[in-house]
Amino acid sequence: MMARSLQKHVVIVGRVNAGKSTLFNSIMGSDAAIVSEERGTTTDAVRKSIEVPGLGPVVFIDTAGFDDDTALSAERLKKTRAEFNKADAFIYTLDNGDEAILSELAKYNKPIIKVIMAIDRDVSYDYGEGVLYKDDSSREEIFSALKKVLNTEEESLLAGLVDRGATIVMVMPQDAAAPKGRLIKAQVEAIREALEKGMTSIVVGDERLEEVRDRFTGIDLVICDSRVFKKVYDVFGDTCKVTSFSVLFSKMKGDIDYFIESAKKFDNFKGDEKVLIAEACTHPPLNEDIGTVKIPAMLKKRFGDGLEFTFTRADDFDDIEGYDMIIHCGGCMFNRAHVMSRVEEAKRKGIAMTNYGVTIAYLQNILDRISR
Repeated sequence: MMARSLQKHVVIVGRVNAGKSTLFNSIMGSDAAIVSEERGTTTDAVRKSIEVPGLGPVVFIDTAGFDDDTALSAERLKKTRAEFNKADAFIYTLDNGDEAILSELAKYNKPIIKVIMAIDRDVSYDYGEGVLYKDDSSREEIFSALKKVLNTEEESLLAGLVDRGATIVMVMPQDAAAPKGRLIKAQVEAIREALEKGMTSIVVGDERLEEVRDRFTGIDLVICDSRVFKKVYDVFGDTCKVTSFSVLFSKMKGDIDYFIESAKKFDNFKGDEKVLIAEACTHPPLNEDIGTVKIPAMLKKRFGDGLEFTFTRADDFDDIEGYDMIIHCGGCMFNRAHVMSRVEEAKRKGIAMTNYGVTIAYLQNILDRISR
């Protein structure tokens, strides 16, 4: 099945005991979430993918209820709100006193499908607008509503760069930062898309670049790990397009124009700025880690040791006030809605935000020459 980061995310929201988990289980066709009359049964978000006709695989997320009055209510509600930035759409299970919650959801500017849960309780009141969910067959109404509001255009790494049938070289260094026994997600997605579009992929490390350049003719594009951006550009830059996996993911997941515009603000750095480096992955930092080691070292070499760095991982992005620059990873583990929520927050607060690949291209003086 398609990776979850490329699937649409639908977050189920509502008050405690409003039928969220019952709805989630009905959509899944299984008991994926615990259902109980006990208040506050759902604690952490429960997520599961299902194939929706006309949409493909979709991630549905069951969340803890609002107005939870248990001892852990504040923490549960914090986790529920953390899911909102990942949503492409909301399903709201209607109940009494929903106005404040619906007003909060409306601030996210995402579609809201209202559902009246009659599958596990009597509904004798008239809520007007909304899907009346009586049994499992009511799923089709939910799916129809989702198809009307979700963009079904498939995300693409290579759109606008090369045509079908192109020849691509993918440079994947296998050093200590490379995951043992597997490829990183960005590399996997690039190979998958190239295969689907009938392209020829030549996969190589960074030690045989000249040999590949001289041996193969008609190379249309070279995609590399950002760590070897300049090395690869020096070999292939005069003969074909060159970019990085991180740049391509920042284009597909985020706002590449804002990232490039923000990177140019490095020109005004004085050497005492505060920089937030945000990593979507949860792997522990390595000795050659690009986010915690290599990029800070490159920035210090350019601007001095007075720069102040803060590092965050996964969902930790709560407080970005006071930073002069945010440098984000490619976001291959996040869906587009999640990355864009961070971009929009940075824009609202007037904070420059760029990404790993764009930053390295800037520091190596090739930003204006990379393809995207």
